[in-house]
Amino acid sequence: MSVSRVFPESHLKDSSAAQYVPLSILDSTVGNFAPTCATWIYDPPNAKHTLSTQQLLLALQRTLNAYPHWAGQLQLVHYNATGDHTQRFGRLSVLYGIQSDPGVEVIIAHRPETISSFVPTATQRTADPGWWNAAQAPLLELVPASSPLALHDLIHYEGLPAMMVQFTTFGCGGLATSIKLAHPLADAQTLINFVHDWAAVNRALITGEQLPSLCPLFDPGRLDRAASGNIDAPEPDPRLIKVARDLPLHYYDLWASSDDCPPSMAQATKIPAGLNTSTIIQGNPLPWLEWDHSAPVSHYLVSFTADELKSMWEEASSDSEVPISRLDALLAHVWILIIRARGLSHDQQPIYLDVTLGVRSRLSSPLPETFVGSPIMLAKVTTTGVQSIGKIALSIRSTLSKFNSSSIAAMLHDFAFEISPHRLWNAFLGRRNTIVTSWLRLNAYGVDFGTGEPRFVDAFMPNVDGCVQLMENGNVGDTKKSNWYDGTVNVSLHLRTDVMEKLLDDPELRKYRNNIKTY
Repeated sequence: MSVSRVFPESHLKDSSAAQYVPLSILDSTVGNFAPTCATWIYDPPNAKHTLSTQQLLLALQRTLNAYPHWAGQLQLVHYNATGDHTQRFGRLSVLYGIQSDPGVEVIIAHRPETISSFVPTATQRTADPGWWNAAQAPLLELVPASSPLALHDLIHYEGLPAMMVQFTTFGCGGLATSIKLAHPLADAQTLINFVHDWAAVNRALITGEQLPSLCPLFDPGRLDRAASGNIDAPEPDPRLIKVARDLPLHYYDLWASSDDCPPSMAQATKIPAGLNTSTIIQGNPLPWLEWDHSAPVSHYLVSFTADELKSMWEEASSDSEVPISRLDALLAHVWILIIRARGLSHDQQPIYLDVTLGVRSRLSSPLPETFVGSPIMLAKVTTTGVQSIGKIALSIRSTLSKFNSSSIAAMLHDFAFEISPHRLWNAFLGRRNTIVTSWLRLNAYGVDFGTGEPRFVDAFMPNVDGCVQLMENGNVGDTKKSNWYDGTVNVSLHLRTDVMEKLLDDPELRKYRNNIKTY
């Protein structure tokens, strides 16, 4: 295995290129999120072009010319109690274009086995019974881990990279490419846009064609300008704070959560010295006792066909006067299965689905799809016990509809004045919480470096109880459909092992494949 640091080809060629950029309001709120990470696994090439790691490195450096800050230093802003909103406690910035840039860490590794023995094809993953135990493949070993990322602990960053790439060659000639980024620099959409850019550059290099023009937009201040009110004022606008706090969001307060917390989190629950906490709006303590983080967790990919997706949407929509989306219906079905498997079918206490929500298209002046950063939030959907799929889907739709341009602008105002962007958690894990993120419509399986599309894409998520991710299944002949729901969809489930066993054994799991309606 080799480890090195690489830089954009343009690095240090322009003496005036040094840049210091404060990250956006929302970028700073995801500082304690797990890294944004994915792995693309490719079969051995059967054409004249091969996937050479040296070729891919050259293409990477040329692609980084359009993303130079990813080779720079992600860091904490110097706290200034009387400064503007970008200088408040715990805010983040990136410094790049200087000699001390840490660069992008690149690992080249090798595995002796074949790709076909490492991970099944898309068709094999969807074969009866329609699920695959992802733990059978050591996918974590493909993820770069030679160094910690900058601000991995919200403290240390000097000299640490914000981006890592690992190439893993296989004995058969196949290749896996894994990318890991500090979450404040990239959400899933940013990551996948980058990989498509990188693949386009590589294809041009191996065919001798002109390099594509890459147009990512790195302008964190543009997102901040969408906030209502004056976010640089000494005090927040109480009217806007009320609008924001009426949104369906969790406000778990890390600083009020020292009781029952894991020993590893004890220091993080302490209020940092030097802060004026007299005006803090205290949130709820984190419900540590609901999350047995020592219990074993399983990881399965459960596939749903286009026919199943259609049937669940038809049932969810049958009694609703409000339009229900296919995603609403799929989330409702999966959430119901998790609630049942957790033994909460008749429980009358609140149960939560925390939905990752992108804001690019929801602002009054929408951000382009190529906007670089992490403009996301987590919305809280609440239910009790098991309801019908229609009621659950309607609850999801009603909750997400509250996040419009006006309410999000107020929420940005609230977050801009938050005393620490890492204090308030908008989601949690454990028995009553499920976190879901969708990578649908991002064309993750369309990344072609010049030898065809990948056999498998692993959207790496922490293996913790209650983490769910959705993505198209890949190359089974339906990836060219115009809508994601016209093909097979994978739901990546990370659940406590005993809960997972109950879910996979639940006859309701395949109710729409068998056309049985028994909720």
